[in-house]
Amino acid sequence: MSDRTRPQWFGRNEGRLGFGPLTWQGRSITVLYVVLVLFAVVIYRTLSLTILVIGLYTIAYVLLVAFTSDLMDNWPPGS
Repeated sequence: MSDRTRPQWFGRNEGRLGFGPLTWQGRSITVLYVVLVLFAVVIYRTLSLTILVIGLYTIAYVLLVAFTSDLMDNWPPGS
């Protein structure tokens, strides 16, 4: 499947914050991210472990958003 025909899960939208989930996949990934972060806060006892786990979840979420939206269309610059 080509990149142009693949639906974007995240993108620019009118109103609200200007960028967010556009499809049910984007909304479900966002809800999953929030639930995992809340579980990490409750489950892990040490602050350093909690920060590490939340950091890893955040990196994975940001990469997923970047690759399933139009943010990577002009990467690398000049292409």
